[in-house]
Amino acid sequence: MTFATGEKVMIECKGVNRYATVGLASSNGKSLALVFEAIIDGHVGMMPVLLDDDGVYRSIVNGVAVSIRPLGVR
Repeated sequence: MTFATGEKVMIECKGVNRYATVGLASSNGKSLALVFEAIIDGHVGMMPVLLDDDGVYRSIVNGVAVSIRPLGVR
């Protein structure tokens, strides 16, 4: 699934679920900057992620896995 800048999403990281916005997305959709109002695993308000070879988005700061889904999709 590809995400676009400005898209509203739900993220899940280590059991924490939060609404977020894709603040910036690369043209190929492999790297994203997720913006949110929370502290999630040491990320304060923003988390840069990269799509790993295993198909999982991971923080480029500490490698934690992040599940991302568009709002309205379960």
